[in-house]
Amino acid sequence: MDNCRQESDAENSEDRYRAGLATGISAWCKGCFSRTFMGLLSVDECRKSEVRDDIAIGSTPKATYYILLSISVLIAGFGVVTNSPAVVIGAMLVSPLMTPIFGISLGLVRGDMPLLRKAFVAEFGGVLIAIGVAAILGMFPFVHEVTPEMLSRTSPTLLDLLVAALAGVAGCLAMIDARISPVLPGIAMATALTPPLAVSGLCLAVGAFEGAWGAFLLFFANFLAILAVSASLFIVAGFVSREEMGSGLSVLKRFLAPAIGLILVTILLTNALVGIIAKNETTKAIKGILENELSSERGACVENVIYDHKGSNVDILAYVTTPRVLSPQKIKEMQSILDKKLDAHANLIMRCFITKDVSSTGSTSGIVARNLDGEFISGELHPNVKRIQIAEQVLREMLESYKRLYLDLDNLDLVQLPNGAVVVASIQSSRTLTPHEVSRLEKAIQERLGDETVRLLIRSDDLTDVSSKGRVLYGKAHFGGLSKEDKATGEILESRIKEEIRRIKNMFAPNVDAVPKDDTWLVRAEVVGPRVLRPAEVRLMENRVGRSTGKKVDLHVWSRVELVVTGTDYIPVEDFIKEQVGRN
Repeated sequence: MDNCRQESDAENSEDRYRAGLATGISAWCKGCFSRTFMGLLSVDECRKSEVRDDIAIGSTPKATYYILLSISVLIAGFGVVTNSPAVVIGAMLVSPLMTPIFGISLGLVRGDMPLLRKAFVAEFGGVLIAIGVAAILGMFPFVHEVTPEMLSRTSPTLLDLLVAALAGVAGCLAMIDARISPVLPGIAMATALTPPLAVSGLCLAVGAFEGAWGAFLLFFANFLAILAVSASLFIVAGFVSREEMGSGLSVLKRFLAPAIGLILVTILLTNALVGIIAKNETTKAIKGILENELSSERGACVENVIYDHKGSNVDILAYVTTPRVLSPQKIKEMQSILDKKLDAHANLIMRCFITKDVSSTGSTSGIVARNLDGEFISGELHPNVKRIQIAEQVLREMLESYKRLYLDLDNLDLVQLPNGAVVVASIQSSRTLTPHEVSRLEKAIQERLGDETVRLLIRSDDLTDVSSKGRVLYGKAHFGGLSKEDKATGEILESRIKEEIRRIKNMFAPNVDAVPKDDTWLVRAEVVGPRVLRPAEVRLMENRVGRSTGKKVDLHVWSRVELVVTGTDYIPVEDFIKEQVGRN
């Protein structure tokens, strides 16, 4: 009973805490709103006069105004061309486009035609100059690449209009309230004004008229949104008397054109937003289909999808990171699935970026992204991908003991056969693995997977190292830094071994390496001929060379039956190639 009472008290206490917190937050929000609203209503006449004078001065079209605007547009142009947000922000710092909008707004609400006239000239004269300067910039040869900063301003939506409206509220409040610096709101508003004009001019320079219209529409929408909110705030703050506003009909006449423009722009941007939402849904669907089909491809990941719908055709460009290039057959299979899902003919192109995630146990496909908490999240892996990763881990663990035999795992693949899966392992080696070795590796993979039907196929790639001296049999003989004396001795031994081998009919030694080890010289010879040398022949050569040089020789012969046979003679492959190259 006491425990229940304690739990009940704890719950009541928590409820009281939550209620108190909610009340406190509500009171704080009301206080902020009240202070802001009351601040607007309590602007003294002295401050109003200062604001009007500042707006009138800033709305006057002077040479300084146009010079600053041109500099701002040039900086913004460089920023969008180089895809540098920092440079674009620099353009906002010197942009003078904000104040004339306030001038137009104040002129409309007060019926001040002189102010309205000069502010209009400053704003739209500045717009023409800005687009012209940007167009001239676009004619230079360094403007050759479309950047994300440019593309983001050619397709405006209703969200851009809302951002501009909020920027207008901030800018107008900053101008009205002397306690707020107008710098930061000014930058926010410049964000909505200067870069779109720069992009519009750049698009005109390269003949991208649709992009130019989109960028100008973004500017015009932002202009109307800022004009509307600033006019409302000027009225609320008492910057205009009833006498100055005039009759309702007079106000309607003055604001009719801006209102119609704002309504039309809102409709256009709303349609654009709806279209983008629909396009995003289609993009998401295409990406989902591709990700599902690529789930069986180890390490393959769809990074981005771009599509263009033209009539009954859909052109799709998918950016994919993958450890290997996807086959045309795989693309064809995915294209057929897209045809059915989209009810249109899909033209699919996969742009493959070759990448490979590697962990301490080998390649991996487990970690795909990070969530908003900063934690790694893993997608559900396809069973075949899991099999490959486990098989790779087993092979790498077991091949560690083969290091001295020059075995290196290059790549893994999985082939599905009716009677089970086959792991195909590509190995770089100086020799071919024996069936016994493959059997050991296969059993280890079966045990780790818990599946006795899995088979292993080793595909060996010849690992051959060749320097200017010839095939590397002993690395020390090529790159080991032997002393002059040892190097001279080694050359003598190599020459004597070649002479001994030439004594045997149709036997050749294209490559011989000799290196010292303690009191013995290790000699490894690559011998080609129509047969394999006998141990007795190798011992005889050891003794002859040892007696003639006074050195103890340990000879190992690598025999290869690899000759070019003509109608009259045997020729080593190396000599035959050298002869052919010399002829050419």
